[in-house]
Amino acid sequence: MSEIGVIDTIARALVADLPAGWREVSAVYRATTSYAELDGAVDGAQLDPLPDGLEDHFEELRREMYQPGKGTWLTAKVTVTATGHFATDFDYDHEPEWSIPVDEGIYATDLAAFPRDAENTPDWLR
Repeated sequence: MSEIGVIDTIARALVADLPAGWREVSAVYRATTSYAELDGAVDGAQLDPLPDGLEDHFEELRREMYQPGKGTWLTAKVTVTATGHFATDFDYDHEPEWSIPVDEGIYATDLAAFPRDAENTPDWLR
């Protein structure tokens, strides 16, 4: 599936089972090849449960967006409004804001799977 196709799938999954009257829903996915976290919110409150398969869709998007030498993102956010607008934000350069401390070795494994050139590797990721 194409990058935009996966984003559309994520957006559709986010809005599929929302209660009437919702205004904005978003999901934030922080990931490496060996560890990931997914959070969702609807109108500022935690989205629970998260849509089935949402993590798999973000993983597919992460693979789709890999660019040789540039790497892939570590944090992604998809936001959808009730009026049908959506926005995306992909962060390739900053360490994810994990909810728990992670072993820094996860980054080396991720770099092996999604290599980056030196100019595309932030100091904290080296």
